[in-house]
Amino acid sequence: MILPLSLAILITVVAILFSGLFSGCEIAFVQSSKVRMEIDAARGGMVDRIIKGFSRHEDMFISTLLVGNNVVLVIYGISFSVIVNPLFEEWFHHSEALTLISNTVFSTAVILLLGEFLPKTTFRINPNFMMRLLALPLYLIYLILYPVSWFVSVISKGLMKLCGLDTGEAAKARLTMDELDDYIQQSMEDRENGEAVENEVKIFRKAIDFKDTQISECMIPRNEIVAVPLAGTTREKLIKVFTATGLSKVVVYREDIDDVAGYIHISEMFNSTADWRRKLKPVIFTPETMLANKMMRRMMSEKRTLAMVVDEFGGTSGLVTLEDIVEEIFGEIEDEHDVKRLVARELPDGAYEFSGRMEISAINEDFGLDIRESEEYHTLSGYILESLQALPRQGDSFEIGDLAFRIEKMTTTRIELVRIEKKKDA
Repeated sequence: MILPLSLAILITVVAILFSGLFSGCEIAFVQSSKVRMEIDAARGGMVDRIIKGFSRHEDMFISTLLVGNNVVLVIYGISFSVIVNPLFEEWFHHSEALTLISNTVFSTAVILLLGEFLPKTTFRINPNFMMRLLALPLYLIYLILYPVSWFVSVISKGLMKLCGLDTGEAAKARLTMDELDDYIQQSMEDRENGEAVENEVKIFRKAIDFKDTQISECMIPRNEIVAVPLAGTTREKLIKVFTATGLSKVVVYREDIDDVAGYIHISEMFNSTADWRRKLKPVIFTPETMLANKMMRRMMSEKRTLAMVVDEFGGTSGLVTLEDIVEEIFGEIEDEHDVKRLVARELPDGAYEFSGRMEISAINEDFGLDIRESEEYHTLSGYILESLQALPRQGDSFEIGDLAFRIEKMTTTRIELVRIEKKKDA
């Protein structure tokens, strides 16, 4: 039976729409956040429960989309040929070969554009929204095609097993970092006491990022190391250093700070009257690029709490303690010996004050200033020096991007305190 032209056009349009639906939903389902699906499903809505069901039966749902797409493509091919074949036969003087080739090329181009490329591009923009929007019709299609999809799935898995291929049944769902961050953010939005959990969320996020943190990001820089020479330092002088700094450990060097002999603990000043040099403890030496989590494991396994950080030339770049590494996750850990702390505060006039050693990432996270981050520097001082390509002087004012800076306090070579204001026209 030959279809009427009007009916063939209607069937072709419907087939293209359904092909676009199946193709778009396939890409939307694959790229949608499974964590957000779980969060939405916990709210108890029918649509969200349907999507959660699709997620838990992922193989069957994908099979249903593929089966449905194949069915409508067959229907599309038949109805489309009814529309265009008479035209091609007339153009090519009833040449069956040219008519077949032209029909195939033209129909393929139309379905690729309208049934594949366009819907997949559109659905990819907001996959979770598109899945929620089309959940009900998809569920109806899923129920109708389930028997066929189940049969096809069984046959395909059987063939894969015969070929010795993995069917994927043993694969476990894994959270990506983006999905985990999405879950944290969504959970905060859902909590009425969002401010109360803000610190806990920050700790959790820092723990996630900790695997990529290098020792250079948490070390005390070379010019802030408190150290004494091995020769010429008496017990009395050493006790004065401990008293003045409030430190429990002091680095000891031979010729200079690049030749570290070890460190001395304050307890050795009172436990024995023998020469304090005999109580020196060895230090661990580590490169700047060492990952902080690996360094922490090493220090704990070797029962050490202090390590010297060396640069690529073998010189001392800084030192790091076990406390410094732990603070990368939990923030500043204050004790009775902590006297000097980094400054990070918002002033009454809306400006900000920061120590030069404040990390850019911490400033952006806590104060939302959006200072440009880079692998070339980690601290506010590094950012200023990189931007100016010169050493500023105390009292200097300058602008970088949308922010105005003023050097409030500075030594000869080190930026101590910086005032930052948002430009009024920003």
